[in-house]
Amino acid sequence: MAKRVGVVILGDEVLKAEVREANLGHILPLLNEWGAEVALCAILPDDIDTVARHLRAFLEEADLLVLTGGIGPTPDDITREAVARVAGVPLVVHPDAKAALEKYYGDRMNSYRMLMAQVPEGAALIPNPVSGAPGFFVSRMAAFPGIPMLLHEMFGWLRPLVEGKRKSRVILFAKAPESGYAGIMKEAMAAYPDVSVGSYPVMDGEYRVRVVFRAGRFSRAAACADTFTEGLRAAGWDISRREEERGDDG
Repeated sequence: MAKRVGVVILGDEVLKAEVREANLGHILPLLNEWGAEVALCAILPDDIDTVARHLRAFLEEADLLVLTGGIGPTPDDITREAVARVAGVPLVVHPDAKAALEKYYGDRMNSYRMLMAQVPEGAALIPNPVSGAPGFFVSRMAAFPGIPMLLHEMFGWLRPLVEGKRKSRVILFAKAPESGYAGIMKEAMAAYPDVSVGSYPVMDGEYRVRVVFRAGRFSRAAACADTFTEGLRAAGWDISRREEERGDDG
């Protein structure tokens, strides 16, 4: 079971702005909803040596790596080879993947499409209900297609592998400048070291800020937010709105 999860986007098309990255907006909310701690996000090029080197390093930081992109039939799809290298196993044709592809493509099947049946030896397949070309999971690495529609349909397969509890949140909205409450925020964080606090300013016509308090227990997040609120009011500022979300231990 994975508590710390890393997300790796693969593809020159993202780095060179040929394609706008569109998967993190789906992946990250789900991982947070499942209670995972997202340890890292990275975008890597279509280079086997580079990808393999980084995957080895990322596996030191995370229990599970989610990979998107690079498992298609073209020469720039190098994810399966890089993952196999890191896992220390050869690529093999998985019979179930071969059968799924042959069923989907029928007489349109060719040698290039058959490349998508190759997975690192020992990998479990991640079913693809849309196009038949599966993802795969091996050595704490789960590889998904980069096409958002396919990823969305397949991503739920990971849920049983992720261990964690959704944290509680208290969200405060104010018009106070960040520099005006930085010290207050620091004191609140010191008083509640188990609470994660983030400050997120927004400027869309008028300046305002959102301060988020996250903790495993709702009572701790709420108490930290109360301490911050008291300090802010003592400094002459007020909270315009407060929202509360109770997590799994709330």
